[in-house]
Amino acid sequence: MTLKNRSRQTINFNRNWKFIREDIIGAERKQFSDEGWDTVCLPHTPAIESVHVDLHFQGICWYRKHFTVYEEDAGKKIVVEFEAAMQHADVWVNGTYKLNHKGGFLPFTVDITDDVNLDGPNVVAVRLDNRNSGIIPPGRPLESLDFSYFGGLYRNVRLHITEKLHVTDAVYAGKAAGGGTFVRYADVSKDSATVEVQTHVLNEHNAAKTVKVVTTLLDQEGRHVVSAESSSETVYAGEEQTFWQALKVTKPRLWHPNIPYLYTLHTQVIGDGHTEDEVYTRIGIRTIAFSKGGGFAINGERLVIRGTNRHQQFPYIGNAASNNAHYRDARKLKEAGFNFVRLGHYPQAPAFLDACDELGLMVAEPVPGWQYCEEGEFQDLVRQNIRDMIRRDRNRPSVIMWEVSLNETYHRRIGATDEFFHECHLIAHEEYPGDQMFTCGDTIGRTNPSYVNFDVPYTLWNDENLTRPLEEVLPDKGGFDREYGDYEFGGHESTSRVSRGVGEQKLLLQAWNYQWSLNRNRGNRWSLGDASWVGIDHNRGCYPRLSECGALDTFRLPKYVYYFYQSQRNPEIVHEHAESGPMVFIANEWSERTSPAKVVVYSNCEGVELFVNGVSVGVQLPDQGPDTEYGERITGYEVDYWLTDEEQHKGKDGSVQGKTDAGDMKVFPHDGGNCRNLAHAPFTFTGVTYVPGELSAIARIGGKEAAQCAVRTPLEPKDLSIRIDKSGKELAADGADFVFVYAEIKDVNGTVVPSADNEVLFDIEGPAVIVGANPARAEAGIAAVLLQSRETPGEIMVRAYSTGLKPTAVKFASV
Repeated sequence: MTLKNRSRQTINFNRNWKFIREDIIGAERKQFSDEGWDTVCLPHTPAIESVHVDLHFQGICWYRKHFTVYEEDAGKKIVVEFEAAMQHADVWVNGTYKLNHKGGFLPFTVDITDDVNLDGPNVVAVRLDNRNSGIIPPGRPLESLDFSYFGGLYRNVRLHITEKLHVTDAVYAGKAAGGGTFVRYADVSKDSATVEVQTHVLNEHNAAKTVKVVTTLLDQEGRHVVSAESSSETVYAGEEQTFWQALKVTKPRLWHPNIPYLYTLHTQVIGDGHTEDEVYTRIGIRTIAFSKGGGFAINGERLVIRGTNRHQQFPYIGNAASNNAHYRDARKLKEAGFNFVRLGHYPQAPAFLDACDELGLMVAEPVPGWQYCEEGEFQDLVRQNIRDMIRRDRNRPSVIMWEVSLNETYHRRIGATDEFFHECHLIAHEEYPGDQMFTCGDTIGRTNPSYVNFDVPYTLWNDENLTRPLEEVLPDKGGFDREYGDYEFGGHESTSRVSRGVGEQKLLLQAWNYQWSLNRNRGNRWSLGDASWVGIDHNRGCYPRLSECGALDTFRLPKYVYYFYQSQRNPEIVHEHAESGPMVFIANEWSERTSPAKVVVYSNCEGVELFVNGVSVGVQLPDQGPDTEYGERITGYEVDYWLTDEEQHKGKDGSVQGKTDAGDMKVFPHDGGNCRNLAHAPFTFTGVTYVPGELSAIARIGGKEAAQCAVRTPLEPKDLSIRIDKSGKELAADGADFVFVYAEIKDVNGTVVPSADNEVLFDIEGPAVIVGANPARAEAGIAAVLLQSRETPGEIMVRAYSTGLKPTAVKFASV
């Protein structure tokens, strides 16, 4: 549905910025010459990094944009909106200093109404500093931070031109539970719902206006559902007014992760009989609740939260991702079977949340933080960040929890007091009054968790299991497992941290770790749900390797555990915009082995039949074995979140411990057990005699074939084949969008050869460019590059070459 806004202009301000990665004296001046600077498109990263970077570029860089505002816009309100900038920003317009903003994850707006020249040249200049700062959340120095925040104008920038009588921006207005458009719901059922709309209007004319607000609810096809018209009010010059309206909806289409139906609110501001402003707000009608007895409920029905965590970064370009790239990530996580994402550990791009709204991924949104809580300006910024993130995202149906505890910031951290976190909880409820605000956070380290009073407390984590927080103190609250499956299996050397190229056995062990943990979680009657750590591999400032515990690697290629999670989805639910329904996957390379094989098959079907070269080796029902202890864990680190980073790297005797791996752990994975609490247990076939050829599986529901899968014994590498990862979005010709291009090394049968690590050279013709390494080294038979568009659409030819292999080429178009 495309909706035209006739009274306000929103202009994409991403193109043709001038950029330099150094500190330049005088670069804020209008007449300064930036002729020798790079010309870049936003989102933009100040430095192209390697895949395995830990300490990315930190320093000062400048951006300048030349633009024109035309005479026809005289007398209007003109502002520049930055979705985010990393992380200490100073802004000038035509040489006039306008703003200092501290924080790298939330938006800020610059009013340039009185600074622009009409029909003449204008310049906005931005100086960014992303060096370590103890006053800007997350506060920790990069070298001890467990993620990477990179730098630059890494999100979108827009120019807004409105009439002087207009709906305000909620973040810029700066009003508790106010500003902009605020939508809440009452009496929600399948029969009816009341949409309660609050609209904040500001009159910046020099005279009073007679104002009313007309609000219309449109369905997904843009058709009128219901309207409401306010009474007329006199709004004097320089003053503001909030209008409240209630729209009664009959037979509403309720938003749910399985059917994420979205409406649009069309808000019109009428001043002295003329439409002066129009705003469109996308909403989803739903109601949520959390309780120990009833678990999590949406629209009155219980739903188990089955989630993961996500960092917003990508290889080479860090966090500077296009809107489409964020959508592709969300779609992959949805297709994995997740219905929830925790945005570890900061508010992420609006485009990612747009995708969550559209695809049906529920969200926990955290305030920026990680093991740090200094008193003073840092805590003041935390308070403001809570307000700003709620004001930005309060109308989104996908956001169900607001994390206000600063990730892993326990009692040993200076300033991490019960009083401070109780205040954070109260700020959230002040910003979102009513029974649909749910704060969440860690209770570990809190002296009095009932005083802190998070609505959804996170479970405590110790070496053995996840426990409901403090039964005696919080008897009526369930617990949420905000991270599981990684750290408890070996700390910084966790056996859950594996690359795609480590081979079948370690990939199976990783999948077993998450299966064993998920089964344990599901056995906790008080559990509201959980989120695995992590959905996608990511860089870390504190460690020179990728954190490779993702279900997808950093190039968004799946590991075995991805298919385990995919098998947990309901085969009866079919999503309109994501792969769904029945599935089956054989977690095996079917390469040469001397002893009979244990073959693990993941499926959400009722039964699986396995074949070797077309001959059945048996039909299996889902595993039904007992729950067992994981095994004797012999790890290199003392795995204890109460310890500091330095202490975690030492053994009990104080000595620095060496690396451990799966070989040091007495574990018996895929023993047919530890699955009774899962939605769909794996199918474990034992004693399968290896014969070169094809291993295939047919999955059935009600005796009928529902899905099939086959793997073949890999032979010698012969050919290259190219695959473009679009994941529901064509490559946009905007100068910032990108797709991953995969060159698969295949044998004569078309099987990807998992042992192949050839170097592959990519060649591009057309309006696109490769960012990062080229040639690229294949891992597990696949070489990946990041292909970024240019600003003109057209046909793109991609060729791939590797010594000893038949080259290949593919054509596609940017749009």
